[in-house]
Amino acid sequence: MLLLCLAGCNPKDMNSVTAQASGQETQEQENQEKPSGSLNLHYLDVGQGNAVLAESQGHYMLIDGGARKASSFVVSYLEKQGVKELDYLLISHFDEDHLAGAIGALHKFPVKQLITPDYETDSSIYQSYAEVVQEKQYQAIHPKVGDEFAFGTATFRVISPVAYGHEDENQDSVGIILQNGENEFFIGGDIGLESEKEILNAGTDIQADVMLMNHHGSHVSDEFLHAVNPDYAVISCGAGNSYGHPRQDTAKLLEEEQIPLFRTDKQGTIDISSNGQDITFAQKPCNDYTPGSRGGNSQQEEAAGSMENAGPEDCDYVLNAHTKKIHLLECSSVKTMDEDNKEYYKGDKQALLDNGYTECGNCNP
Repeated sequence: MLLLCLAGCNPKDMNSVTAQASGQETQEQENQEKPSGSLNLHYLDVGQGNAVLAESQGHYMLIDGGARKASSFVVSYLEKQGVKELDYLLISHFDEDHLAGAIGALHKFPVKQLITPDYETDSSIYQSYAEVVQEKQYQAIHPKVGDEFAFGTATFRVISPVAYGHEDENQDSVGIILQNGENEFFIGGDIGLESEKEILNAGTDIQADVMLMNHHGSHVSDEFLHAVNPDYAVISCGAGNSYGHPRQDTAKLLEEEQIPLFRTDKQGTIDISSNGQDITFAQKPCNDYTPGSRGGNSQQEEAAGSMENAGPEDCDYVLNAHTKKIHLLECSSVKTMDEDNKEYYKGDKQALLDNGYTECGNCNP
C-alpha cells in the first residue's frame, strides 16, 4: 500500500514510501490500468462524539452524527458539501454522542439505506430516533460480520459485532473497514476490549491504513492495534473532555509505535482523500500524544450523577456508569468492563437502586 501525505507529514516508515515511489515501471503501468475513483473522508469536529462523512463519486455516507449540541453543525456541514441525499446512514450504536446528530440528518436528508446494530434501548434519544424512523417509514438493516456494501467506487465490509448480548452496548457497535482500491480505513464506533477480543478470535481481517481510534481514544489492546497496523491514527474527542480521552495508555501506545496522529480536539475537522493508491491529508498530523484529564464537569457527567466514593481496595460494589448495573468486585463482568465506565462504591445498595441502578443478574449483589 502506497501512502502519500502533504509535505511535513511524518509516516512511520518513509523508506517504504520512497521504495514504492521508485518502483518498477511495470508496476506503475499495472496501477494505471486499474484506476480507482476518489474517496473523501471528513472526520467532523463534533466535540465529545463521532461523526464521519464519506463521499465517493457523488455518493454520500454518514457514519454517526455526534451529540445533540453538534446536530445543527453536522446538518450544515453536509449541506455545504452538496449532500442532497445519503446513500447510507450508519449508526454504530445508540449512545447520544453518536446518535443525536444522526437523528438531525434523518430529518433533513432522504436516506437510501439505514444501517444499525440489532438491539433497542429505552433511552429518550433512542425514542426520538425510533419516532423519526417510523415517520419516514425506513426499515433499518442489521448487518452481520462479513457483509459487504458497494459505495461509489469504494466498498465497506462489516467487522463487528461478532455477537450481541454484551452488558455494555458499546461492545455491540457496528464496525467497518471502508476500502477504496488499495486504501483501507478502520471505523469501529465505541468497541472496547471485550469486542476487540471477539474480533481477533474470529480471525477477521482488520488491517487498515487509517484507524479511527475506538471510543474516542479509550482503551485499545496492543494486539488489536497491531492487527489493524495503521499508518495513521485519528482520535475524535472533545477539547478538555472530562472522560480522560484519549486515555494515557492509548496515547502512549500510539507514541511508542510512532503512529502519526490527528485529533479533532486539537485540529478541528480532519479531511482525508484517497484515489485508491495514495492517501492525502488536508493538514499535517498534530502528533500530540497528550492524554486527556479526567475529572472535569461535563454536562453528561453532572446529569449522570457519579456514585463513585471509594477505590477497588475498599469498595462494596463495582458500578458500570454506562449501563447502570451493580456488580460484586469478583463478578466476571467487571473483568471485561471498560475502565471509563467503572466506578467503585462503598455504602448502602438501596441508595444505588434509588438512583436508577439495577442489580447484575450474574453475580446477584
